[in-house]
Amino acid sequence: MTTVVGPFAGPARSVPSPAAVALRVQCRRAKAIADAAPVRFADMPAGPAEVSAAGGEVRFIVRPQSLSDWTRWAQELGATDPRRTTHTGSQTIVRCEVGGVRMRLVGVGVPALLSEHARRSGVRRG
Repeated sequence: MTTVVGPFAGPARSVPSPAAVALRVQCRRAKAIADAAPVRFADMPAGPAEVSAAGGEVRFIVRPQSLSDWTRWAQELGATDPRRTTHTGSQTIVRCEVGGVRMRLVGVGVPALLSEHARRSGVRRG
């Protein structure tokens, strides 16, 4: 008896690729950081952050009430490199790494806080 094999059938792969293993490790690390965040950052200003993990990246969404709140969040997470900062509409996004895991800190309303600070200081933004 002969078994007919389809033209696209190949040998079954029982071992995951190194890339798949690395991504799985990153996802587990990101999930662990996200799960620990509510306790670790319970005393931070501007209420609790919305924390999620997906694709090996952790995302913190915060709603600071002042620039000092935003600065504290950025310093606590090590997200202080201005070259990794993007302002998009009503949000400021800073990308960095925490414990070897990609992280994105999203500050809702931060561009408005920066504009208000500049206006009060008499500094003109270009």
